[in-house]
Amino acid sequence: MSQVRGPRGAEAIHAAVLDLLAADGYAALTVEGVARRSGVNKTTLYRWWPSKPALVAATFRHAIARELPVPDTGTLRGDLAALLRSKTAFFAEGPGRLAADVLAHTGADAELARLADELLGQHRTHVAEVTGRARARGELTGPVDDTLLADLLLGPVWLRAVVTHRPLPPADADALVDTLLAGLPAHRAQSPGRPAPRRS
Repeated sequence: MSQVRGPRGAEAIHAAVLDLLAADGYAALTVEGVARRSGVNKTTLYRWWPSKPALVAATFRHAIARELPVPDTGTLRGDLAALLRSKTAFFAEGPGRLAADVLAHTGADAELARLADELLGQHRTHVAEVTGRARARGELTGPVDDTLLADLLLGPVWLRAVVTHRPLPPADADALVDTLLAGLPAHRAQSPGRPAPRRS
């Protein structure tokens, strides 16, 4: 994610944005309301963020600057399943739950679209790290499109978070990973901690 910058009082500003999003949603949020709740002058807010979308995007960059840990279970299946559950939990609570409401408006604003691209890029980086370890273990023995795999993995989570507002059940997460791996001819399943057999 991008480095977070802001004026003195930024913590109060970002907290006010999250509080108002939780109470009223993105559509009802105003820069004036954030100024009143945070106690920071409206002109200061506009000096740093020229619009509501810019302010909201900065708040989420601030809130999720600490990246989600990338799981290392010892197998590709275990890593992808744990990563999928982590992403589902992210969108189900805290700033991630509020982000789902905001991301529904990405089509109307370039700043929010950039935020969505950053979140997607972070997810793709996580999946690439997981598949990189799988290649090193010998679990992936042929070409795999990491970007496509990441998008197929996150797609159902994003759909449920932004459109249906119903988190992906853990059992469905495991079934999704199994379905994706079944379509990867390059995947060779193995037990945690046991190297995959090498071809002679």
